[in-house]
Amino acid sequence: MELRHLRYFLMVAEELHFGRAAERLAIKQPPLSRQIMNLESELGVRLFDRSHRRVTLTPSGRYLKDAATNLFAQTELIRNTVGLMKEGMAGVVRIGYVGSAMHSILPGLLRELSERYPEIHPEFFELDNDTQIRELTSGLIDIGFVRTPLHAEGLALLAVLEETFSLVLSADHRLAADPDISLDALADEPYVGFCRECAPSLADQILKICNDAGFSPRIVHSTSQLNALLRLVESGFGYSIVPTSVRSGYNLNLRFVELVHVPHRAQLSAIYNPQLLSSTAKTVLDLIEQTPKNSA
Repeated sequence: MELRHLRYFLMVAEELHFGRAAERLAIKQPPLSRQIMNLESELGVRLFDRSHRRVTLTPSGRYLKDAATNLFAQTELIRNTVGLMKEGMAGVVRIGYVGSAMHSILPGLLRELSERYPEIHPEFFELDNDTQIRELTSGLIDIGFVRTPLHAEGLALLAVLEETFSLVLSADHRLAADPDISLDALADEPYVGFCRECAPSLADQILKICNDAGFSPRIVHSTSQLNALLRLVESGFGYSIVPTSVRSGYNLNLRFVELVHVPHRAQLSAIYNPQLLSSTAKTVLDLIEQTPKNSA
């Protein structure tokens, strides 16, 4: 059975007249009649009841009319979607991200994407830097958001955000009410941080911040998950230092103190594999590039 035969059948089913259907198809009536007879023979059923006065659909014909109508609608949808995908305006884009990106760049990107390209469907995966690099290299994700600086051979980086760091304390910490907390006052306090294996550049920057204040952090807990880190701080296991945008993402009993006088900045970059970038992923990347670079 070919789509052409179903198209002929549908025309006759709509007109219920072989002559008019042949005219609309711009073919002679005898070949059209033969095509319908061949289709009936192939399916083993009669699709039309024919008489000298009228043509009507049999129950099998009515079913095939509905099914073929749906099939052609689906075929048209497929054709349109594939065309949009070719132009980079439809399809699935798999996006990896470090946890803090969900509180800064990603919400705005998702809104912009849904407004401008409703047929592009992003899938998000929270992954650390190293995992994103591996999955970009193997083609398991299309775009990532990582903490930089970092080196990833064969991959390209696009800076998207630069922001300050903030000190974070539990709401009942002894210094939480202090309007002017000095970092060196925390030199002997337990520190909860990101594990260096999952966020080396971020961990190194925070270490430099503490070293510049005259001490090394007394690390008691390390985690790869931002939510776990903040929960540990809230529970009184220690203080932490995080990118400032994190403060807007959680409703916890915490106090954030922006380190405005610290010169170090948390950097977030988009990362991608130029060799594996689809048209649709390129559209998303262009949208990321158009986003104004935020600075906190």
